Amino acid sequence: MSAAPEAISSPALPIPWEWVYDLQEQARQRQCTLVGLLRSRPLPAPDPQWQVYTRLDLVATPQTSRLTSVLFAKNTRTQALQVIYQAAASVYDPVEPLDFAMILPLAWQDNTLLAREYAGWFQTDLSWDRAVIWPLPADSNRIPPVQVWEPPPALGYAELLDWDPQARGRVLFAVADSLEEVPRLVSVGPGQDLLLRGTAPLPTSEPPLPQKGWTSATLAGSVPICHANNFGLNIR
Repeated sequence: MSAAPEAISSPALPIPWEWVYDLQEQARQRQCTLVGLLRSRPLPAPDPQWQVYTRLDLVATPQTSRLTSVLFAKNTRTQALQVIYQAAASVYDPVEPLDFAMILPLAWQDNTLLAREYAGWFQTDLSWDRAVIWPLPADSNRIPPVQVWEPPPALGYAELLDWDPQARGRVLFAVADSLEEVPRLVSVGPGQDLLLRGTAPLPTSEPPLPQKGWTSATLAGSVPICHANNFGLNIR
């Protein structure tokens, strides 16, 4: 089997938990609803006409919070923005809503983008990933739809890592049935077929990272505006 083409990526985006927790704490202290927006650094496509980035939308009340995300493609020639994918449906689930859903661009392989959809509940180990696949437009008039690939079955967690370096068009997950178990590396293909690739290092708990790779819509040093409206956020 020939080697897969080298993926074009940028340094991994840290999940800005410090920003999330800070806005949540401010909402509790000020007893009002606060809204925060973060935009990721662009990930250029192999075609210089395109780049992608994500935006995080956080609504924090004194009781609870909701974080959703939108993935955009920007045509650098026309400056037009297109919405590729919205990570929000699981947060608005009427039966069992999640607290957060993020879409994080990872890497290009040829003209196809791999992005990580990461969803779960705040302050818990309950979260999971899905792979979001998007091909570059053949022309600027039609934006192709995404494909969403489910993770391999796992009782503990499934984390999307990157494109599979051993095979074109496949993606690599680290999966485990408990946080203490040595994770398995599992390759997932377009037909949801699975290949075991070995084991991965155990995940480690890391302190919140600074907002490297992210830009806030709020000017540095300014105070977020208090809102009386909770923007439809259910107080549980």
